[in-house]
Amino acid sequence: MNDMPHFAEHLKTLAHHYRETYLTLESRYEQMQSPEEFLLELKQREAALIDRFRLVQQKFFAVINEGEVDKLLELSRIFDEIRVINQFIIQTVVEADVGQTDQGEKTEK
Repeated sequence: MNDMPHFAEHLKTLAHHYRETYLTLESRYEQMQSPEEFLLELKQREAALIDRFRLVQQKFFAVINEGEVDKLLELSRIFDEIRVINQFIIQTVVEADVGQTDQGEKTEK
């Protein structure tokens, strides 16, 4: 009766990976020499992840049965919305902050 459902193990693995990713980004941020360097790394990482996601997405669409397409489309919509939100945050908040940092450094000199 204490057996965990199989999907729960998958969720546990995903949660562990989520935490590792967060800690890795936090560590990389602390090691960066400049906000611009970190922003560039984030954009490169995002591009690579999007490429990986689209590749897996294409493979799923090629093999999924017709009754499951709606679920895959919903996952894809969720991913795209998260991506748009992240892109908006990077462009409006992070890049603006980097620009202000650059301006402050120029003013101080």
